[in-house]
Amino acid sequence: MSINRIHILGTPGSGKTFLAKKLSHALRIKHYDLDDIFWKRKYNEKRKENERNKLLNKICKGKRWIIEGAYSSWVEKSIKGSDLVIWIDMPFHTLMWRIFGRYFKRRKQKHQENWKDILALAKYVRNYKRDNQPAGYYKHKELIEKHKVDFVYIKSKKELDGFFKDFLGKLTS
Repeated sequence: MSINRIHILGTPGSGKTFLAKKLSHALRIKHYDLDDIFWKRKYNEKRKENERNKLLNKICKGKRWIIEGAYSSWVEKSIKGSDLVIWIDMPFHTLMWRIFGRYFKRRKQKHQENWKDILALAKYVRNYKRDNQPAGYYKHKELIEKHKVDFVYIKSKKELDGFFKDFLGKLTS
């Protein structure tokens, strides 16, 4: 089994960064957070679209990478170039718990989300499965189907833990 390019997608609070870090460590593959590409200064200053696309294209040219984020409108290249897409779609109550918990845990750090940002994330999560959500469930599904990529759909913490264990087992056997 040769998986060198992984794209992890899902809503805020779904566990994308957590899984990316675990896989990065276990596979010795660098991981990239799409927030670091989208934001010039996290949550304060956005990058210009052409700059953002250049950064993503440079990463996608690499032979081994893990990319994670909630975005869909500008990440088609990384989904298309993936050996595997991992789509994490946790229950609403889990997402809300994690988003608000993360806010209270990080609130004294510089350049982190403010209360307004957290409410926007909560609104995004609430609307994730609505048809008109630009980076939502149906857009993620459309990208996966369009490029016919191998993907794993994870709906719970138990499934996430099981996937990680099984995935590493297959790679080491």
